Amino acid sequence: MAIKWAVQDEIVTLCERIDIAVFIDVYAKYLRNQGLDIPRMRIINIQKLENLPGYLTRVEQAEGFENIKKILLIADAGARRLVTEHAIFKAKTNSFLENFGFEEFLFPKKSAAGNWTPGFMEDLLFPALKQDTSECSYFYNLHNIAREYIFSVHNSRGKENHFVNYNRHFLYSYFAGTEKFVGLRLGEAAAKGAFDLENEVFKDLRGILSRLEK
Repeated sequence: MAIKWAVQDEIVTLCERIDIAVFIDVYAKYLRNQGLDIPRMRIINIQKLENLPGYLTRVEQAEGFENIKKILLIADAGARRLVTEHAIFKAKTNSFLENFGFEEFLFPKKSAAGNWTPGFMEDLLFPALKQDTSECSYFYNLHNIAREYIFSVHNSRGKENHFVNYNRHFLYSYFAGTEKFVGLRLGEAAAKGAFDLENEVFKDLRGILSRLEK
């Protein structure tokens, strides 16, 4: 017999993958510590966007569903953002979200024209990487070594197998050259201070989290 879900929080945040889920948890806690009124939320890792319809069904059937005020979806726009947006639209129109408080945020951000831009969460983390993460060597030396390594591997894989999320591989290669962050997930590295969470690149994400209770 399947265990019935229970939802105690009024806001449910569905994250496309574990790295996003962990980072959102860390970032929300950081904003609260900075004095922002970020509400408590249930963060759920749906593992991949294709699982969204199934998770929406589980949320709707969860004990305490009637107390949920808003659903927030956080995912990567990916290399083909229009495909991603269509998948979300299809899931939304075939679920309770059609007449529900629902917002979505697609990494990395929106363009000046208001459209989601192609890319991934790591495209925001990359420019926010702190220089003091390189404890044992000059930041730009380690940065360049990691960049050259990933560039070489990227090209050696051939055009059909190029890295899709290039900055993800760069960040993990960079952290492999450190003492404090080696082996950590990106969200875990963020919790230990690897990224400047005040960086302007997080402006849009900060905004949507700040508006959750409004």
